Amino acid sequence: MVLTGASGWFGRTALWEYEQLHGPDALRRDVVACASTAKVIDIGSAYGPVEAVELETLDSLDGASGLIHLAFLTRDRVAAFGIERYIQENRAITARVGDFIHRNPGMPIITTSSGAAAVFDHGKVDLISNPYAALKQEEEELWRRSGTEERPAFVFRVYAASGRFIKDPKVFALSDFLCRALAGERIEIRSERPVIRSYVHVGTMMRLFWAMLDHPCCPGFRQVDAAMQTVSLVELAQAITALWGLPDPRIRIDSSLPADVYRADSGPFSQLLREYAINAPDLAEQLQETARHLP
Repeated sequence: MVLTGASGWFGRTALWEYEQLHGPDALRRDVVACASTAKVIDIGSAYGPVEAVELETLDSLDGASGLIHLAFLTRDRVAAFGIERYIQENRAITARVGDFIHRNPGMPIITTSSGAAAVFDHGKVDLISNPYAALKQEEEELWRRSGTEERPAFVFRVYAASGRFIKDPKVFALSDFLCRALAGERIEIRSERPVIRSYVHVGTMMRLFWAMLDHPCCPGFRQVDAAMQTVSLVELAQAITALWGLPDPRIRIDSSLPADVYRADSGPFSQLLREYAINAPDLAEQLQETARHLP
């Protein structure tokens, strides 16, 4: 099996979960972990790190039994790269993965996309105003073309996420709240607008992905929103406050303002979890795990 983006948040979680499912020897024997460059990846395992090869290894790799594709330059890299280079680099990743898929007909393939891509579901894709979402749409289209009568091809759109290996704590509301909780500080919600998010636990999602490669379902293309719980930032802050015994969060929400909503229907994802007999942690368990592994 092949995993791209192995050194990122989702990729490290995928490696960790495979080791929990199949053991350290199987992980290092059966999974080809690909990253932007050859490197050693720390997954917090008692059995040591995992060696990753460079993504270009895909050019000479054939006969894989499945692919989990997680390699993508995230939205924050636009400022560092500039739009033109950002587009070029991401399209190069997509093209390389597309060639690998083409050379391995019938191989089941899974990737994560973003809820941000939904903005272009019924309109013209605009690379300049929103290159991240537009390029995610392009990858979704590759998956749509690749889902055939012989090949299952799944796209999972992620809206918000929890779990070990979360990066950039101050970027995400969840990890910012948890950092404050661990410091014994009162949580403050700075937004005046109501904010609503649909969360997925990354570890649960990765267990599902591995199960789907071990036991592929019907062929063809399918897109699923990766959502387990939908909560407001107020509800999230209150849950963390209760778990850590903090003073009530400082809130200045103006309910008359339009809500910032980034949510999805959790039904199809929950159905897949039931089909593959995967138990998902509740929100409190997700919060505690995320907090334990903050960088």
